Amino acid sequence: MGKLFKNENAKAGGFYLFGNLFDKALAFLTIPIFTRLMSTSDYGLVNTYLSWVTILSVIVGLSLGSSIRSAYLDFKEELEEYISSIFFLSFLNFGITSAIIIIISYLFIEQVDLILVVLCLLQSFMIYIINSISIKYMMSMEYIKKTLILAIPNIIIGILSVVYLLNINSEYYFGRIIPFVIVATILGSYFLIKAFIKGRKFINKLYWKYALGLSIPLVFHGLSINILSTADRTMITTYHSTSETGIYSLAYSFSMIAMVVIASLESVWIPWFNKKLQNGERDVINKNVKLYIEVIVIVMIVILMVGPEVLEILAPEEYWSGKVLIGPILLASFFIFLYSISVNLEYYYKSTKIIAVNTIIAAFVNISLNFIFIPIYGAIGAAFTTVFAYVVSFGIHYYAARKLDNQLFPFEIYIKPVIIMLFFVTLSYVILDYAVYRWVIAIIGFSLYILISLKKNRFKVLLNPEM
Repeated sequence: MGKLFKNENAKAGGFYLFGNLFDKALAFLTIPIFTRLMSTSDYGLVNTYLSWVTILSVIVGLSLGSSIRSAYLDFKEELEEYISSIFFLSFLNFGITSAIIIIISYLFIEQVDLILVVLCLLQSFMIYIINSISIKYMMSMEYIKKTLILAIPNIIIGILSVVYLLNINSEYYFGRIIPFVIVATILGSYFLIKAFIKGRKFINKLYWKYALGLSIPLVFHGLSINILSTADRTMITTYHSTSETGIYSLAYSFSMIAMVVIASLESVWIPWFNKKLQNGERDVINKNVKLYIEVIVIVMIVILMVGPEVLEILAPEEYWSGKVLIGPILLASFFIFLYSISVNLEYYYKSTKIIAVNTIIAAFVNISLNFIFIPIYGAIGAAFTTVFAYVVSFGIHYYAARKLDNQLFPFEIYIKPVIIMLFFVTLSYVILDYAVYRWVIAIIGFSLYILISLKKNRFKVLLNPEM
């Protein structure tokens, strides 16, 4: 075990997991507070606002930060200058884009609150800066810094939100939104100024051409990803109510637990995967990806089984109808994870155009189905159309990845995990009202898996893939 914890992958993976679990545990512990301080309508409005922040961060930043993954290999000795230059380019785009959006909102969209528009644009740009720095930390394996810039801001946001909500008498959604803007602006401004000081490079045609060539397709990819993940909430609000959006958003929080583990492992997987592929060690990659998928399946099953009772603890009774949404939402998250495996290969080969086209197709499928099913079935319709859209996304990204490298990720590695997930999602509905059965499956099943894995040293293989 000593060698395991001396291994950089093991330390990084363990730290990411601990930090992310702490971060999301904090988010989960605050859910009962916010669901009780805000109505379902306010809760839904805040989540719709945050969805727009995610979308606009792609537009105002031009996805330039995504190019850092490739630039870390191609411009490693000039990385600070590169980051400074692309940040200046994105800052110019932010100014122009913001001016256009604010003018259009003021002149043509009367029902939109202009203050919310300004706050949304500001937060979007700062989130782009923070996420870009996070990519830099991931590639350089600065796992402590990467975890801290995710965890610490959320602690501060949580505290400020409670203080604001307890001291305002109306428009409670502002009490939740303003802390996000304040913290993002302070942190994002710090990283932006620091990048300019360290890099001291503002206009560089080589860097700009390189970054735009990789990132412009990723703008469409990012927008499509955000459409896939957020359009359903906007459309539920439009066709039904912000209250139903609030319930849907709370149910979506359960995918957040699984995404903690996924994000933690992926932060180690991506640099390790790039290194192994550079060395041509495809057999090692194929061996480890099986365990990678297996761990995520186990996490998903546990959440499925205990989710309904956790939801009842997290929120008052008006949210409990969201229990039926947990299954499809987690299934959608599982297919997000599966297609990300192929997308990482596409990134490696700089096939950003392929990434964009494939994701646009999946987003089009999702929007089309949402227009059909959300008006009729509401949130449950949105959940199942999202599953289908992510299945499509997985399929087309997998096909593209196999064309790039047919020695990686044979299809049979996905068959068993998908069948298992479909079985347990179905089972979760059959025994939805039988909490004891579900918790027995979760506790005993998870315990057996851990014991068997420890006995076979399987986690050692996961955290120390050099073996």
